[in-house]
Amino acid sequence: MGSPRANALEEYKTLLERQRAAPLGPDEAQRLELLRDVLLELGALPPEGSPLPARPARADAVLELTFATQDDVVRAYSRNIGTGGLAIRTPRALPVGSTLELRITLPDSAQALRAFGQVAWSREDGMGVAFTQLAPDGEQRLKAFVAQDASLLQRVRGVLKTDVMELLKKDVRELGKGPAPQAANAVELDTREPVLVRLSDARLMALITELFEQKGLRVVTDSDKPARIIIVDTGSALDVLSTAARPGSRIVMVNVSGPDSLMGRLSNLSPAAFVKHPASAAAVLVAVERLLAATKSS
Repeated sequence: MGSPRANALEEYKTLLERQRAAPLGPDEAQRLELLRDVLLELGALPPEGSPLPARPARADAVLELTFATQDDVVRAYSRNIGTGGLAIRTPRALPVGSTLELRITLPDSAQALRAFGQVAWSREDGMGVAFTQLAPDGEQRLKAFVAQDASLLQRVRGVLKTDVMELLKKDVRELGKGPAPQAANAVELDTREPVLVRLSDARLMALITELFEQKGLRVVTDSDKPARIIIVDTGSALDVLSTAARPGSRIVMVNVSGPDSLMGRLSNLSPAAFVKHPASAAAVLVAVERLLAATKSS
Protein backbone atom coordinates (compact mmCIF):
# COMPACT_ATOMS: atom_id res chain seq x y z
CA MET A 1 0.00 0.00 0.00
CA GLY A 2 1.35 3.42 -0.92
CA SER A 3 1.58 6.44 1.32
CA PRO A 4 -1.64 8.29 2.21
CA ARG A 5 -0.38 11.25 0.18
CA ALA A 6 0.13 9.09 -2.91
CA ASN A 7 -3.33 7.58 -2.45
CA ALA A 8 -4.86 11.06 -2.29
CA LEU A 9 -3.06 12.06 -5.48
CA GLU A 10 -4.26 8.94 -7.31
CA GLU A 11 -7.84 9.53 -6.13
CA TYR A 12 -7.60 13.13 -7.32
CA LYS A 13 -6.32 12.09 -10.75
CA THR A 14 -9.07 9.47 -11.08
CA LEU A 15 -11.82 11.97 -10.27
CA LEU A 16 -10.25 14.54 -12.58
CA GLU A 17 -10.27 12.10 -15.51
CA ARG A 18 -13.86 11.16 -14.72
CA GLN A 19 -14.83 14.85 -14.67
CA ARG A 20 -13.30 15.36 -18.11
CA ALA A 21 -15.40 12.53 -19.49
CA ALA A 22 -18.70 13.52 -17.88
CA PRO A 23 -20.02 15.90 -15.19
CA LEU A 24 -19.49 14.64 -11.64
CA GLY A 25 -22.24 14.25 -9.10
CA PRO A 26 -22.43 16.71 -6.18
CA ASP A 27 -20.59 14.41 -3.73
CA GLU A 28 -17.80 13.56 -6.17
CA ALA A 29 -17.40 17.20 -7.21
CA GLN A 30 -17.11 18.23 -3.57
CA ARG A 31 -14.58 15.46 -2.93
CA LEU A 32 -12.50 16.54 -5.95
CA GLU A 33 -12.40 20.13 -4.72
CA LEU A 34 -11.38 19.03 -1.22
CA LEU A 35 -8.61 16.77 -2.54
CA ARG A 36 -7.31 19.56 -4.77
CA ASP A 37 -7.03 21.91 -1.79
CA VAL A 38 -5.36 19.25 0.37
CA LEU A 39 -2.79 18.40 -2.30
CA LEU A 40 -2.04 22.08 -2.82
CA GLU A 41 -1.46 22.47 0.92
CA LEU A 42 0.87 19.46 0.84
CA GLY A 43 2.76 20.83 -2.15
CA ALA A 44 1.81 17.81 -4.26
CA LEU A 45 0.18 19.98 -6.92
CA PRO A 46 1.24 23.33 -8.39
CA PRO A 47 -0.94 26.39 -7.72
CA GLU A 48 -4.04 26.80 -9.87
CA GLY A 49 -3.14 28.15 -13.31
CA SER A 50 0.54 27.31 -12.94
CA PRO A 51 2.28 25.91 -16.05
CA LEU A 52 4.23 23.53 -13.80
CA PRO A 53 3.07 19.88 -14.02
CA ALA A 54 1.88 17.76 -11.12
CA ARG A 55 4.89 16.21 -9.49
CA PRO A 56 5.86 12.53 -9.75
CA ALA A 57 6.56 10.27 -6.79
CA ARG A 58 9.13 11.43 -4.27
CA ALA A 59 11.28 9.93 -1.54
CA ASP A 60 10.78 11.31 1.97
CA ALA A 61 14.50 11.93 2.46
CA VAL A 62 16.53 14.52 4.36
CA LEU A 63 19.37 15.59 2.06
CA GLU A 64 21.82 18.45 2.50
CA LEU A 65 21.63 21.09 -0.22
CA THR A 66 22.43 24.69 -1.08
CA PHE A 67 20.54 27.14 -3.24
CA ALA A 68 21.78 30.41 -4.65
CA THR A 69 19.84 33.65 -4.44
CA GLN A 70 20.73 37.11 -5.72
CA ASP A 71 22.39 37.89 -2.39
CA ASP A 72 24.11 34.75 -1.14
CA VAL A 73 24.18 30.96 -0.97
CA VAL A 74 21.83 29.34 1.56
CA ARG A 75 22.39 25.94 3.17
CA ALA A 76 19.23 23.91 3.77
CA TYR A 77 17.75 20.39 3.88
CA SER A 78 15.12 18.59 1.85
CA ARG A 79 11.83 17.23 3.18
CA ASN A 80 11.33 15.03 0.13
CA ILE A 81 12.71 14.79 -3.40
CA GLY A 82 11.90 13.30 -6.80
CA THR A 83 12.70 13.81 -10.45
CA GLY A 84 10.11 16.60 -10.69
CA GLY A 85 11.29 18.67 -7.75
CA LEU A 86 11.64 18.77 -3.99
CA ALA A 87 10.35 20.36 -0.81
CA ILE A 88 12.95 22.32 1.17
CA ARG A 89 13.03 22.98 4.92
CA THR A 90 14.43 26.50 5.37
CA PRO A 91 13.56 29.80 7.09
CA ARG A 92 14.87 31.60 3.98
CA ALA A 93 11.97 30.63 1.71
CA LEU A 94 11.70 32.56 -1.55
CA PRO A 95 8.50 33.98 -3.08
CA VAL A 96 6.42 31.85 -5.44
CA GLY A 97 7.74 32.10 -9.00
CA SER A 98 11.35 32.74 -7.96
CA THR A 99 14.04 30.90 -9.94
CA LEU A 100 17.06 29.40 -8.23
CA GLU A 101 20.03 27.11 -8.69
CA LEU A 102 20.37 24.07 -6.43
CA ARG A 103 23.25 21.79 -5.51
CA ILE A 104 22.03 18.61 -3.80
CA THR A 105 24.17 16.05 -1.98
CA LEU A 106 22.96 12.50 -2.62
CA PRO A 107 24.06 9.58 -0.41
CA ASP A 108 27.21 7.70 -1.51
CA SER A 109 28.08 10.40 -4.03
CA ALA A 110 30.90 12.91 -3.75
CA GLN A 111 29.62 14.97 -6.67
CA ALA A 112 26.69 17.26 -5.91
CA LEU A 113 23.69 17.12 -8.21
CA ARG A 114 23.07 20.48 -9.93
CA ALA A 115 19.60 21.62 -10.92
CA PHE A 116 17.61 24.76 -11.68
CA GLY A 117 14.09 25.24 -10.40
CA GLN A 118 11.12 27.50 -9.79
CA VAL A 119 9.35 28.00 -6.46
CA ALA A 120 5.86 26.48 -6.71
CA TRP A 121 4.74 27.17 -3.12
CA SER A 122 6.26 29.02 -0.19
CA ARG A 123 5.60 29.45 3.51
CA GLU A 124 7.57 30.60 6.56
CA ASP A 125 9.29 27.27 7.26
CA GLY A 126 10.00 26.05 3.74
CA MET A 127 9.14 25.98 0.05
CA GLY A 128 8.44 23.60 -2.82
CA VAL A 129 10.62 23.78 -5.94
CA ALA A 130 9.79 22.29 -9.34
CA PHE A 131 12.82 21.49 -11.48
CA THR A 132 12.97 23.49 -14.70
CA GLN A 133 16.39 22.22 -15.81
CA LEU A 134 17.92 18.90 -14.81
CA ALA A 135 20.66 17.12 -16.75
CA PRO A 136 19.84 13.58 -17.99
CA ASP A 137 22.49 12.02 -15.73
CA GLY A 138 21.04 13.96 -12.78
CA GLU A 139 17.57 12.66 -13.57
CA GLN A 140 18.91 9.10 -13.72
CA ARG A 141 20.64 9.53 -10.36
CA LEU A 142 17.43 10.82 -8.79
CA LYS A 143 15.34 8.00 -10.28
CA ALA A 144 17.80 5.46 -8.88
CA PHE A 145 17.71 7.13 -5.45
CA VAL A 146 13.89 7.25 -5.30
CA ALA A 147 13.63 3.61 -6.46
CA GLN A 148 16.22 2.52 -3.90
CA ASP A 149 14.38 4.36 -1.14
CA ALA A 150 11.06 2.71 -2.07
CA SER A 151 12.72 -0.70 -2.44
CA LEU A 152 14.25 -0.45 1.03
CA LEU A 153 10.88 0.37 2.60
CA GLN A 154 9.21 -2.52 0.79
CA ARG A 155 11.94 -4.94 1.89
CA VAL A 156 11.64 -3.86 5.53
CA ARG A 157 7.86 -4.14 5.47
CA GLY A 158 8.09 -7.51 3.71
CA VAL A 159 10.50 -8.94 6.27
CA LEU A 160 8.41 -7.71 9.19
CA LYS A 161 5.19 -9.07 7.68
CA THR A 162 6.76 -12.47 6.91
CA ASP A 163 8.36 -12.85 10.33
CA VAL A 164 5.22 -11.85 12.20
CA MET A 165 3.02 -14.22 10.18
CA GLU A 166 5.44 -17.08 10.76
CA LEU A 167 5.38 -16.49 14.51
CA LEU A 168 1.58 -16.38 14.50
CA LYS A 169 1.24 -19.60 12.54
CA LYS A 170 3.80 -21.74 14.34
CA ASP A 171 4.22 -22.99 17.87
CA VAL A 172 7.56 -24.75 18.36
CA ARG A 173 6.02 -27.09 20.95
CA GLU A 174 3.59 -28.45 18.37
CA LEU A 175 5.91 -28.79 15.37
CA GLY A 176 5.55 -32.21 13.74
CA LYS A 177 2.28 -33.00 15.55
CA GLY A 178 -0.08 -31.74 12.90
CA PRO A 179 -0.92 -28.76 10.74
CA ALA A 180 0.07 -25.32 11.96
CA PRO A 181 -2.70 -23.42 13.72
CA GLN A 182 -4.45 -20.58 11.99
CA ALA A 183 -2.99 -17.11 12.39
CA ALA A 184 -4.35 -15.15 15.31
CA ASN A 185 -6.51 -12.14 14.60
CA ALA A 186 -4.36 -9.16 15.50
CA VAL A 187 -6.05 -5.97 16.65
CA GLU A 188 -4.31 -2.81 15.48
CA LEU A 189 -4.38 -0.06 18.08
CA ASP A 190 -3.96 3.57 17.08
CA THR A 191 -1.48 4.96 19.64
CA ARG A 192 -1.01 8.34 17.95
CA GLU A 193 -1.70 11.45 20.00
CA PRO A 194 -5.24 12.61 19.13
CA VAL A 195 -5.79 16.16 17.91
CA LEU A 196 -9.29 17.47 18.60
CA VAL A 197 -10.64 19.72 15.83
CA ARG A 198 -13.89 21.64 16.23
CA LEU A 199 -14.43 24.73 14.08
CA SER A 200 -17.55 26.64 13.14
CA ASP A 201 -16.26 26.92 9.55
CA ALA A 202 -17.25 23.53 8.12
CA ARG A 203 -15.18 23.98 4.96
CA LEU A 204 -11.96 24.76 6.85
CA MET A 205 -12.63 21.96 9.31
CA ALA A 206 -13.03 19.41 6.49
CA LEU A 207 -9.83 20.62 4.84
CA ILE A 208 -7.85 20.47 8.11
CA THR A 209 -9.17 16.99 8.87
CA GLU A 210 -8.19 15.64 5.44
CA LEU A 211 -4.80 17.40 5.51
CA PHE A 212 -3.95 16.06 8.96
CA GLU A 213 -4.87 12.52 7.91
CA GLN A 214 -2.56 12.84 4.89
CA LYS A 215 0.24 13.91 7.24
CA GLY A 216 -0.31 10.92 9.51
CA LEU A 217 -1.96 12.81 12.39
CA ARG A 218 -4.92 11.36 14.25
CA VAL A 219 -7.93 13.68 14.15
CA VAL A 220 -10.93 13.41 16.48
CA THR A 221 -14.05 15.56 16.57
CA ASP A 222 -15.70 14.14 19.71
CA SER A 223 -15.43 16.85 22.37
CA ASP A 224 -16.70 14.57 25.12
CA LYS A 225 -13.24 13.02 25.52
CA PRO A 226 -10.17 14.88 26.86
CA ALA A 227 -7.40 15.84 24.44
CA ARG A 228 -3.96 17.39 24.82
CA ILE A 229 -4.14 19.44 21.62
CA ILE A 230 -7.41 21.20 20.80
CA ILE A 231 -8.13 23.32 17.71
CA VAL A 232 -11.05 25.72 18.16
CA ASP A 233 -12.34 29.16 17.17
CA THR A 234 -14.40 31.76 19.02
CA GLY A 235 -17.63 30.04 18.04
CA SER A 236 -16.66 26.62 19.39
CA ALA A 237 -14.09 27.32 22.13
CA LEU A 238 -16.26 27.62 25.22
CA ASP A 239 -18.41 24.59 24.40
CA VAL A 240 -15.48 22.34 23.48
CA LEU A 241 -13.07 23.38 26.22
CA SER A 242 -15.69 22.92 28.94
CA THR A 243 -15.77 19.17 28.18
CA ALA A 244 -12.49 18.28 26.44
CA ALA A 245 -9.88 20.47 28.12
CA ARG A 246 -7.72 19.04 30.85
CA PRO A 247 -4.63 20.23 32.79
CA GLY A 248 -1.83 20.53 30.24
CA SER A 249 -4.11 20.81 27.18
CA ARG A 250 -2.59 22.94 24.41
CA ILE A 251 -5.11 25.15 22.64
CA VAL A 252 -4.74 26.32 19.04
CA MET A 253 -7.04 29.30 18.53
CA VAL A 254 -8.01 29.78 14.89
CA ASN A 255 -9.53 33.02 13.64
CA VAL A 256 -11.97 31.88 10.95
CA SER A 257 -13.43 35.37 10.41
CA GLY A 258 -13.16 38.96 11.54
CA PRO A 259 -10.30 41.20 12.73
CA ASP A 260 -7.63 39.54 14.84
CA SER A 261 -7.97 42.30 17.45
CA LEU A 262 -11.41 40.98 18.43
CA MET A 263 -9.90 37.67 19.56
CA GLY A 264 -8.74 39.37 22.76
CA ARG A 265 -12.04 38.58 24.44
CA LEU A 266 -10.88 34.96 24.76
CA SER A 267 -7.33 35.81 25.82
CA ASN A 268 -8.03 34.32 29.26
CA LEU A 269 -7.86 30.90 27.59
CA SER A 270 -4.10 31.40 27.10
CA PRO A 271 -3.84 29.59 23.75
CA ALA A 272 -0.52 27.91 22.98
CA ALA A 273 -0.82 29.01 19.35
CA PHE A 274 -2.90 31.53 17.44
CA VAL A 275 -3.63 31.30 13.70
CA LYS A 276 -4.54 34.69 12.28
CA HIS A 277 -7.21 35.50 9.74
CA PRO A 278 -7.46 34.46 6.98
CA ALA A 279 -6.64 31.07 8.48
CA SER A 280 -5.46 28.26 6.22
CA ALA A 281 -5.17 24.53 6.87
CA ALA A 282 -1.42 24.70 6.25
CA ALA A 283 -0.99 27.39 8.93
CA VAL A 284 -2.93 25.28 11.43
CA LEU A 285 -0.82 22.24 10.55
CA VAL A 286 2.41 24.17 11.15
CA ALA A 287 1.14 25.30 14.56
CA VAL A 288 0.20 21.76 15.59
CA GLU A 289 3.46 20.23 14.35
CA ARG A 290 5.39 22.75 16.44
CA LEU A 291 3.36 21.88 19.53
CA LEU A 292 3.93 18.16 18.96
CA ALA A 293 7.67 18.72 18.47
CA ALA A 294 7.83 20.76 21.67
CA THR A 295 5.92 18.05 23.55
CA LYS A 296 8.35 15.34 22.38
CA SER A 297 11.43 17.37 23.31
CA SER A 298 10.15 18.26 26.77
